[in-house]
Amino acid sequence: MERKFFFFRREPESETSASFSDTGVGLSTIAIPSENLTFITAGKKKVIFTFKDCNGFDDSNLIEGESVPKATITVSCKEGEEAGLIEDVVNFMSRNTPKNIMKFDVVSGQSTFNKAVVDSLEDIVSVVPSTPINTATKELSKGDATKEAAQTIASIYFNESKPIIDYNHEGLSAFANGASVTAWANAGTAGSNYDLTNNLGTTNAVTDATESTLIEKAATIGSSESFTLNNSYTISDDYTIYVAINTNGISSSETYGIGAIFGDAGGYAFGFGGRPQEDNRITASNNDFHLSRNLFCVRHSNFGGENLSGYPAFVSTIDPLDGTKSFPIPDPDPSASNFEPNNVFIVRRDKNFNMYLHNRDGDIIAKIPAKSTATDPSIVASSPGRTDGNLDLNGIGETGGESISGKLYLNRFGVINRDVGPNEAANLARQLFKLYGRK
Repeated sequence: MERKFFFFRREPESETSASFSDTGVGLSTIAIPSENLTFITAGKKKVIFTFKDCNGFDDSNLIEGESVPKATITVSCKEGEEAGLIEDVVNFMSRNTPKNIMKFDVVSGQSTFNKAVVDSLEDIVSVVPSTPINTATKELSKGDATKEAAQTIASIYFNESKPIIDYNHEGLSAFANGASVTAWANAGTAGSNYDLTNNLGTTNAVTDATESTLIEKAATIGSSESFTLNNSYTISDDYTIYVAINTNGISSSETYGIGAIFGDAGGYAFGFGGRPQEDNRITASNNDFHLSRNLFCVRHSNFGGENLSGYPAFVSTIDPLDGTKSFPIPDPDPSASNFEPNNVFIVRRDKNFNMYLHNRDGDIIAKIPAKSTATDPSIVASSPGRTDGNLDLNGIGETGGESISGKLYLNRFGVINRDVGPNEAANLARQLFKLYGRK
């Protein structure tokens, strides 16, 4: 009997496609020999294939209590036909057939088996672990106690990617509920030179005594409040930014939108939501900025000493383009169907200046293709949609000395001085949401 293969494809291949994924995020296409199948199980409207020998490492030095899980591929199917899909797969594997590939392809919308559903990104989840799990807790392993302590900041384990900047709930412990947060210490590796100081309005500390959906202490920013760094921090290449927020404190009279969570002193750089009306910078005397719920929008400060002033790079989070998952930025109205006040977002720029936005589940909900002098040598400082230039981080909740965020409670903000990639970003997002997620 000729050799047979499983073929799973959940999204178009791109710069962010990976060979491994602990969460399913970033693993675009995989083919596995049928002899690697160990068993098939079923749940409601899904079938789970479990495979052996899919680890790409020749050797794994595991400590006691660690184990690398087998690969699992979950495929959606029609309700009531879960067992039938399993039977069809087993029959296909057991007989000689003209074709030897069992296809499950979301991109083409085709499958060898008519009981399978391959209509959207969620219909295939391919997990090929790169990180061992703790067999007792069933969570990703953090190594021995010494390594865990060294790589953990305020309950988040960063492995080998500790942040240079991290403002977290522990840094607010000295402030009573309702007290003005005049300073917020940096717990990242760059140290106290990059502590935060209140700049605009009254950035009050908030706990669940005031806001019942908060789990950990936060600080108010946006509308009229913001912080500045004691010194600006500049990154010219790839980076990762993470933020944990709560939006349940918004009143009906306030405009909702993520707005500028971060920005620079000159008003040229900002991200990651909202947009300027004109192709210019934002200042206290020229606050021409529009909040928007479902936009991933960024602009950087300068390139080669020249400030970037073109219209920012932006894309919708609700259009599932280039393999992204449609994700409306959650509505702060408690009566809304997608109400979720606590959220996590991760912004990544890779070495080629492609931009990505992850949500609280780790899914990539927006991509902006690179537009830089490398991709287009003719672009100038005023060219729209550029993704290169410096990240000159100066303010949280403001840019150009002007607060342009939607009102929110900030639990955590951090910067990692490299692109951690889709798998690590997804793991980080899930850790953060587990810590700060809704009650």
